[in-house]
Amino acid sequence: MSDIRTLDLNLLKAFVVLLDECNVSRAAKRLSVTQPAMSGILNRLRESFNDQLFVRVQHGMQPTERALQLGQTARSILQEINTMLQPPVLEPEKLTMTLRIAAMDYVQQIIALPLILRLRRLAPNVRVALLPVQGQNIKTLFEQNKIDLALVSQEHLSADIPRTVLYEERYVCAMSHTHSLANKKLTLEQFCELPFAMLSYNGGEFSGATDIALQKLGKQRKVMVSVNHISLLPQLLQGSDLVAVLPEHLAKTLPNVHLQSPPIEVEGFTMMMAWHERTEQDIAHRWLRDILKDVVK
Repeated sequence: MSDIRTLDLNLLKAFVVLLDECNVSRAAKRLSVTQPAMSGILNRLRESFNDQLFVRVQHGMQPTERALQLGQTARSILQEINTMLQPPVLEPEKLTMTLRIAAMDYVQQIIALPLILRLRRLAPNVRVALLPVQGQNIKTLFEQNKIDLALVSQEHLSADIPRTVLYEERYVCAMSHTHSLANKKLTLEQFCELPFAMLSYNGGEFSGATDIALQKLGKQRKVMVSVNHISLLPQLLQGSDLVAVLPEHLAKTLPNVHLQSPPIEVEGFTMMMAWHERTEQDIAHRWLRDILKDVVK
């Protein structure tokens, strides 16, 4: 008795051609095989389905009732297989899925926000979930299938995680337009005497990349305020003598602040977009990653 393990699916195409032609010679010509080979295929089909399938008549062959029934199924199967083999076509306006993005809050503002606005136009049925990344292990989040994308600096990614560079980040000084030093080039001495507000992603920190750069010179600054959310920074800077050293992409989003280069070289970082290998070739995820990269540009 035949089953899927013994049936050669290539026979189905020959079976459908035989149904179309009801003639061994014409079927052989269509399939570019010899007539004896076609007769051999017909014998294999008869064995597989335990039925004559075709009986001789005056001008060729006539399919049996069993053959006609099987033909409908065979055509459907071949159509399904052909569909499977076709490259997938993405229609963004019909795309329905949830995209989960892990990112620091300021990255959510400068990248995820314009991404969402773009998707509202191009793929309105795509839902976007923005998730915090502070204190989380990115690889673990991917392995537990809790996120689809991570927007983080390179230091947060292990070597085996697929990623692409979004941009190179540098640090700038941000202060009120009315600050007494807003239009003056800061000296290192002035810089160290200024009161600073610091954005602490993990909360409660009073030192960061700027302080590491100062320590190399045997200097230190005065960090007077530590906040863990960007929403407080504009009011803090506009309403006081406080100064902040911030990633430039973030600083440019703050209203009514003056930006200038710090008097020391503060090491920047590379902002990356990372994803899990399970979505590497997925057509929808690839399209979404391309949209995000275009938004960043």
